[in-house]
Amino acid sequence: MPAPRTILLATTNPAKIERLRWALDGSGLVPLTTHDVPPFAPVAETGASYEENAILKAVAASAACAGLAVATDGGITIPALGAAWNGLFTGRAAGPGATDTDRVRHLLSVMAGRRGEERRVSWTEALALADRGQVLASWSATGNEGYLAESFTPDQVVPGFWVATLWYYPQLGRRYCELTEAEQVCLDTPWTVLRERVQEYLRGYLATGAAPPPAPRSG
Repeated sequence: MPAPRTILLATTNPAKIERLRWALDGSGLVPLTTHDVPPFAPVAETGASYEENAILKAVAASAACAGLAVATDGGITIPALGAAWNGLFTGRAAGPGATDTDRVRHLLSVMAGRRGEERRVSWTEALALADRGQVLASWSATGNEGYLAESFTPDQVVPGFWVATLWYYPQLGRRYCELTEAEQVCLDTPWTVLRERVQEYLRGYLATGAAPPPAPRSG
């Protein structure tokens, strides 16, 4: 019996590793982390969109491991800030070397003085698959609308998904970090969409060894 194929989860973010495991569950692929392969240099996130960044990371990782790799990129949209906020830099806006707590505090400072609807936000996540240095497919999805809370305590910080520390759902009266896992999955529509698309794509790719017809690149 041939050994099962592996796929490299091209991230060091612990929260994204768990979300990618969930997205790939049932695909028949054995997920590997960067700890399971020889070290390779991280790719610069120079893309003009989340999807382009995800592709850059997936292609580089798949070339380094000479196999399948999956990567993501995502960020927050804050309509009230307009051009003053670029979601592509969500994770880097607080500067190099920032901790998750630093990032939460920076976002609070950016939102200082904003109230009510001005604190409405949404999230976009993109996912890309690559095999041996060649991109296979990519998708992007937007949703998970909520509001940014105006304060936090350090023990509330969600490692890796630090924005979730502030993400508040008025219809539930709770923050993302206070929800059950089932509630998080229900509300986190971008990841749900991406899971469905990557699973459908992989069924065809793994069965035939060839790429299925191109899938929609956004949604």
